[in-house]
Amino acid sequence: MNHAYVDGSFDDGAETGQAGRSGFGIVLIMPGQLPQHLYGRMEAGDNNAAELRAVTEALRHAPTGEALTVHTDNLSVLSAIRRGSRSIRQHEEAVRVRGEAEARQIELHLARASRERRHMQTAHALANDARLERSSTAAPSPHAEVNLSHAPWRDSAVVTLRRSGERVSAEVPREPDDPLARSVRALLVAVQLASPGETLIVSHASKLAVALWQNPKRALLGAAQEHLMTAREHIKLHNIQLFFERIDGER
Repeated sequence: MNHAYVDGSFDDGAETGQAGRSGFGIVLIMPGQLPQHLYGRMEAGDNNAAELRAVTEALRHAPTGEALTVHTDNLSVLSAIRRGSRSIRQHEEAVRVRGEAEARQIELHLARASRERRHMQTAHALANDARLERSSTAAPSPHAEVNLSHAPWRDSAVVTLRRSGERVSAEVPREPDDPLARSVRALLVAVQLASPGETLIVSHASKLAVALWQNPKRALLGAAQEHLMTAREHIKLHNIQLFFERIDGER
């Protein structure tokens, strides 16, 4: 099933004098594809109306004839779509949502999501950026998502890299004479899997791996530091960038 995480951002004019200036942000997720980041600026009567517009835009960008689950942390938005609203502005936007779903033959499902969820935070940032007309913080293209799995009960770590139309996995065995911790070695393997000019969005890197990557001189002198410096030279030479998300405890 397709999923959309949505949020709205509204300026009441109290500080800026620009009442009604709003933005919406969407993270659209479809099976087999990397998340799409969508955003736009608009005029709205209130924050709920802005977020309802985000739902409409999610429907417009989702595949026709397929089910879509929309995730939001706003109970008023969920209620307006399901039962209508006493607010004229919100009611009109809710009617537009239902009409868009019907016109595109999309089976619409609604779900409440915590704002702390990763994709909700991204949608929130996109909506704010759109309202303020500043550059989006969405990851540049081409980019790939990297997941590092290094559970303590396993003898190896697993690196999974997913880019548009491709998924690559590599197993990183525990080597007794490796000067680097297993989680750090997994990060270096991910770097080797990257394509020139690509941005890696890394999830579940250990605190140790992130700390040593950002400051290789913290590693013990010798082979460990040499491996880290070589990897950093590699990404510089090939114009590869790294962003860390969801950092795990030290391993």
